[in-house]
Amino acid sequence: MAKRGLPHPAACPLCDQAEETIQHILGSCVFARQVWTLILHELGLSAIVPQPGSTRFSNWWCQSIKSVGKNLRKGLNSLILLVAWEIWKHRNACVFEGAVPCVQQVRRAVVEEGSVWCLAGASALQDLLLRRLPVGS
Repeated sequence: MAKRGLPHPAACPLCDQAEETIQHILGSCVFARQVWTLILHELGLSAIVPQPGSTRFSNWWCQSIKSVGKNLRKGLNSLILLVAWEIWKHRNACVFEGAVPCVQQVRRAVVEEGSVWCLAGASALQDLLLRRLPVGS
């Protein structure tokens, strides 16, 4: 937004600790890392949680996919897309609707939207997500 001269928050609307960039919002932001940690831990994938000072989001994604078995890769790709999308939507709610950052709200959105994706045929995501993340939690 800054590159295009559009109004934008001076700092990340999720953590208020750093300049807002896509790399920050999706991976290095404290809030985003809390979301990733919570979800990946619940799935038994704590080893791939983005770390502070990680490089680009795309590099973390590629490394994460390579670090799991082939049977999990398609589901993990879907999960990473889903979580990144929900973090982005939550960021937009904070900026445009005055929402307050809430890790649990993003987690619930991932579970709910993940259920919809699974109904739409994302069977690899279903194998990864719905068997480990109870909807009511």
